[in-house]
Amino acid sequence: METPAPPDSAPDVRWIDRLAAALAVAGGTLTCLAAALVTVSVVGRWLFNSPIPADYEMVEIAVGVSVFAFLGQTQARSGHIAVDTFTLKLPARVNATIDGVWDLVLAAFLGFFAWGLFAGGMDARTNGLTLIQLPWPVWPVYLLCSVLAGLACLIAVATAILKIIHRLPPAVHTSSEVRE
Repeated sequence: METPAPPDSAPDVRWIDRLAAALAVAGGTLTCLAAALVTVSVVGRWLFNSPIPADYEMVEIAVGVSVFAFLGQTQARSGHIAVDTFTLKLPARVNATIDGVWDLVLAAFLGFFAWGLFAGGMDARTNGLTLIQLPWPVWPVYLLCSVLAGLACLIAVATAILKIIHRLPPAVHTSSEVRE
């Protein structure tokens, strides 16, 4: 259900794709590392009755950061869930503008999340908040997720503007696409 990438001839679109892809690769790498950690811990528990201590906390952090890393790629590819029941018969330009407006709404929420994560990170730093089993501070995780949410917000604003000025096509969400 992947929307085709914009044409390579659009230089204003390529930086969005590159940034989103780099963030997705980082998120995928982190997810793979978390999977390897779980595997080693389970094998250690099974063979030696010795799992990796606090493995669930490390996996919890890795998955949380990965989610924020994937948001930009999902936005750049118009991969978020969309309901287009009432707009299917509208012209493509109108649909692109509607998609752009909704992308701006998403950008506002992502900006709000980025701000909230930043404020939470500063509060966690001030209070010396750490993980339960490991004495690691949690504020760097908050700040990293804040940066990732901010980058996803930037990507959402850029894609919104490009859709509104008709440099990007609207997201394609049809029943025929779901079957593919």
